[in-house]
Amino acid sequence: MSCSRLLTVVLLSCAALLARAETMVAIDNANPPFMFQLDGQAQGLYPQLLQAIFARLGEPLTIQPMPWKRAMLRGAAGELGIGGIYRNSERLKIFDYSEPIFEERLLLYVQRARGFPFDRIEDLRGKRIGVIRGWSYTDSFDRAVRDGRIHAQEGSSDEANLRKLASGRLDAVVAIELAGQRLLQLPGLEDLEPLPQPLSINPTFLVFAKRAQQGELLQRFNRTLDDMRQDGSLQRLVNEATATP
Repeated sequence: MSCSRLLTVVLLSCAALLARAETMVAIDNANPPFMFQLDGQAQGLYPQLLQAIFARLGEPLTIQPMPWKRAMLRGAAGELGIGGIYRNSERLKIFDYSEPIFEERLLLYVQRARGFPFDRIEDLRGKRIGVIRGWSYTDSFDRAVRDGRIHAQEGSSDEANLRKLASGRLDAVVAIELAGQRLLQLPGLEDLEPLPQPLSINPTFLVFAKRAQQGELLQRFNRTLDDMRQDGSLQRLVNEATATP
């Protein structure tokens, strides 16, 4: 074989390997039923959705559960993608976003005997609100925290925050509705309830750092996501993953 032919074969082989390079995506390791770690494996709605979409794309995928702050740092550095992330003005400067993969209703949970009127962010002024470490909720909520109008207290999980609320150490906890519904069935949390007005309804996305230059992959991801919406397979996955046991 001539040198030129050998070089061509090597280059084609490398191109094929690069085309099949495994995509790495991080998820939160403690946000059931959406994304969490169990026995070292990624579990929940978002891993199932991402695996199904990438399988239809024919793209190898590895999902890594990790603390959310670490996922954000590694994602911003371009080391991997992030699944199940919200959109805000700061993140739009750093990440390229997919189309929405799901919508989460964020509710404020309170002690049943210590509820309060809530219609807007200013109604939370001066209150101790439990949040998940490293999370962003909405631009207006995050700004109120930075300005000191809301006293956000970070916890490692919704359950940990809700138990602090039950003990009277918080005035309210922000949690996703589906997660809250499950947790309120646990012993010790029966006297908690959500306020009727949602804090927000947040779409969630798959993102890659702009420096990773994954725009073409996101375009194909979006087309496949739309196909799965149209044929009903996306909603079936959602129903299965979020069904109350």
